[in-house]
Amino acid sequence: MNNVIPLQNSPERVSLLPIAPGVDFATALSLRRMATSTGATPAYLLAPEVSALLFYMPDQRHHMLFATLWNTGMRIGEARMLTPESFDLDGVRPFVRILSEKVRARRGRPPKDEVRLVPLTDISYVRQMESWMITTRPRRREPLWAVTDETMRNWLKQAVRRAEADGVHFSIPVTPHTFRHSYIMHMLYHRQPRKVIQALAGHRDPRSMEVYTRVFALDMAATLAVPFTGDGHDAAQILRTLPPLT
Repeated sequence: MNNVIPLQNSPERVSLLPIAPGVDFATALSLRRMATSTGATPAYLLAPEVSALLFYMPDQRHHMLFATLWNTGMRIGEARMLTPESFDLDGVRPFVRILSEKVRARRGRPPKDEVRLVPLTDISYVRQMESWMITTRPRRREPLWAVTDETMRNWLKQAVRRAEADGVHFSIPVTPHTFRHSYIMHMLYHRQPRKVIQALAGHRDPRSMEVYTRVFALDMAATLAVPFTGDGHDAAQILRTLPPLT
């Protein structure tokens, strides 16, 4: 496994990794370092980091689970309830139906407000999911990942260890929930409206988005280039010409 661009590399190569239009990897890394330094902003991965991590998941079942978390921002408990019937991959606009974790123990048709539709905008992911389902041929209403949360976490830990053994390191702790935070940040980097992201992520309270948008407040402040240092000698000369305050 030596064809992955190392995440710790020269500034020139790092800057070539795209995050979103007008945003390079080096800049996004600096912003993340600032934003997460106080612990107020959730830890998240950037798109090239997710791509590298998925590369170290050779088992397609593992790979497609975490690719699904990345492409949808769903919670790990929601992913456990997905079946082939949850996906609509054939239409012009593919999407997935996500059931709230609250309906896991209920029977019958779930209430409308406990189901959300998330568009699948990455055609490569859609094709991979189609191919995987054709190969594995799961039953329409059979859970795709009928395993415990702990098993899913172990799959992720194995991938992180493979990456580290190959010289690829991640500067933040990576858990399944990291993919949810990463999805939201990725959507914000691509200038999607906050209310849209809130709905897709299943956040009821709009204030829940504020922990993510702090990153962009830091970005805006950094690009303003507001100077605070002046020439003290010149300033003193000018002030001497002013009459004293009465």
